[in-house]
Amino acid sequence: MRLRLFKNFSLLSAGLWVGVALLLGSAITYLVEQKMLEQATLASLDYFKNLARFITTKEDFVRLRTGAEYEAFDRLIREDFSTSHVVTIKIYDRSGTTVYHSRRRDFVGKAFPDNRSLQKAFLGETVVGLSDLKGSEHVAERQAGYERLFEVYIPIFLEGTNRVIGAYEIYSPMDPFYQKIQTLRLSVWGAVIFGLVLLYTTLSFTFRRASRTILEQNRALERTAAELRAAYEDLKRAQVQLVQSEKLASTGRLAAGMIHEIGNPLASVLGLLDLQLLCRGSAEDRAECLDRTERLAGEIARLRGLLRSLLDYARPGPSQIAPLDLNEAVEKSLVFVLSQKDFASLTAEKDLAPGLPPVLADESLLQQVLINILLNAAQASPAGGAVRVTTRAENGEEAWKGEHAVGRVFQPGERIVTLAVSDTGVGIPREHLGRIFEPFFSTKGRGEGAGLGLAICHSIIELLHGALVVELPPGGGATFRIVLPAGGAVPLVSARVGYD
Repeated sequence: MRLRLFKNFSLLSAGLWVGVALLLGSAITYLVEQKMLEQATLASLDYFKNLARFITTKEDFVRLRTGAEYEAFDRLIREDFSTSHVVTIKIYDRSGTTVYHSRRRDFVGKAFPDNRSLQKAFLGETVVGLSDLKGSEHVAERQAGYERLFEVYIPIFLEGTNRVIGAYEIYSPMDPFYQKIQTLRLSVWGAVIFGLVLLYTTLSFTFRRASRTILEQNRALERTAAELRAAYEDLKRAQVQLVQSEKLASTGRLAAGMIHEIGNPLASVLGLLDLQLLCRGSAEDRAECLDRTERLAGEIARLRGLLRSLLDYARPGPSQIAPLDLNEAVEKSLVFVLSQKDFASLTAEKDLAPGLPPVLADESLLQQVLINILLNAAQASPAGGAVRVTTRAENGEEAWKGEHAVGRVFQPGERIVTLAVSDTGVGIPREHLGRIFEPFFSTKGRGEGAGLGLAICHSIIELLHGALVVELPPGGGATFRIVLPAGGAVPLVSARVGYD
């Protein structure tokens, strides 16, 4: 992986460095060439200052000459202006006719109306630039083997006035300039390439070190992630085991209370069997025996139902969240708890709203939460007190109304179903409200509980995408509300719980 990463970096960065080198070298070369061209122009202009005494002159200076007179004028121009920096000197009169040409005497008398630079000079403007020698006035320079020349047009003014009476056209060679440019280019490109190679080498070394560090950190993160995944799986298994352990513990408590419920049907079964032995063949006896047989079958069915419910509650297994009738789940849970000794001196009150929408929950897990809360309410209520169970259909804004809440936050307008269990005890001290759902926190005496019941209820309610709310009514006691989403409020596949 590291080699592939470094190879990709090398290829991409190499292309990037080449592009940067081309741009940087071209930009620097262009700027320096412009600077050198400016310097060359200034140097040429210094030379052309020698023409000052002829820039303002008499009109006779630009007249057309022939024969010996032209030869004398030619010697004057060559003596004053011809140097190694001058290739050609031309002089034009105001009409644009050539009156002097240092290279081609046969051009004298010709006009070049397409020469725009010359027209600008006639307007009093000095024109300076590089010429590619493609004009009709450049024939002599092309024949001499030049491809580009430095070209200057200087207007000639009539002495004592601002009237232009002619113009100079002077050419200087560019070879010295280009030689300097070539040397400069080599220096600039050499410096740019050396700098980029040095930068690339430094960055490559830095990247190698950084990649090693990143890969080591990545491996460390992978090890940590693997350890966290393993710890999470262990925690999930421990949570499932804890839920099941609490369920088995509550099953044991329920079984102890149901012994009495099971004993009564067994006594009835035994009595009915004794009576069956006394049956004789008369019609009245046979009818009485049939009635006792039906009663016997009913008691046996009741026993079987009690035992099956207890086994279903205690048996671990995977469970799927699905639509559930909350009132039916309450009735089944009450069957278990009402036989407990904690309810012997209490009144159980029910206020189950009819026509409730189904809730999305797992029946076994919901029963475990409800049984735990019902037993806690019974234990908190004094003798002669009451435990009240209420179900209601509400909206999401009603969900968290209470002194303390944990679990999901419902949105206003969201359909919910609530199940409230109220007791008539002394209530919960407000300083304990923030801790009642913590594992191993309990206000009961030693040996009366491990403090895991409400913590497990909290865990289960979160799995069911619900909430647990505690209310402390002004008159005393406490109310635990189980809040669950109504059927269709969340997708059925949004949660799945089970035992490994």
